[in-house]
Amino acid sequence: MIPVAKIFVASLASLALITVPLPAQKGGGGNGGGGGSSTGSATLIKYINSLPKQTVSATEKSLLLHMREEEKLARDVYTVLFQVTKVKAFGNIAKAEQSHMDLIKMMLDRYSIKDPITSDKVGDFPSATFKSLFNTLVLFGINSNVHAELVGAFIEDLDIYDLLNAIKATDNRDINTVWQNLNRGSRNHMRAFYGLLKAQNILYPGFVLPQATILAIANSKKETAPVDENGKVLP
Repeated sequence: MIPVAKIFVASLASLALITVPLPAQKGGGGNGGGGGSSTGSATLIKYINSLPKQTVSATEKSLLLHMREEEKLARDVYTVLFQVTKVKAFGNIAKAEQSHMDLIKMMLDRYSIKDPITSDKVGDFPSATFKSLFNTLVLFGINSNVHAELVGAFIEDLDIYDLLNAIKATDNRDINTVWQNLNRGSRNHMRAFYGLLKAQNILYPGFVLPQATILAIANSKKETAPVDENGKVLP
């Protein structure tokens, strides 16, 4: 896992200065209003429950615990930023992040792993790193709608990076199905925030993922159907 707090703090000054015109850029044309990712659909839950249980490695357990907090981070930050900005995307995506949290909780329960989240209160985290990052992101995001949308893009940038690494490090079919669907949702969220910024002639360059990867996501269509452990759409 990457040191998330350090990455954002180091990028803070740069984020505040990003006002890059986009006459030649493509993608991100959506209005940013759609945040739902259907990660908790009945089809997806049924598919996960049909898969055999497998031994959970120490790495897989660590990933589940980490991502449970990271998805709460996204939900909590977006909840606060929606209250401040009233931008609908934050409210919609906060609800989607709750479904991401629920999917990971389902896997923790499936394998009798203790949930690291002991308080559902916004801003409460067992990890000092996530608590610090929450405070940093909120303090930056409440300055303006643009600041808030940059925070949203950064969170999804980080989330996609961590989920891609989680997919590579996971052998269990059911856990990888969760990662694939969370990643699908995060790509949709990145499209939303990228589109909101692009509408204001602002380029999100990517601070974790390469800019080419961010643009490839922004240029592609919204994904609405749940997928299996290989990223293929479920029947």
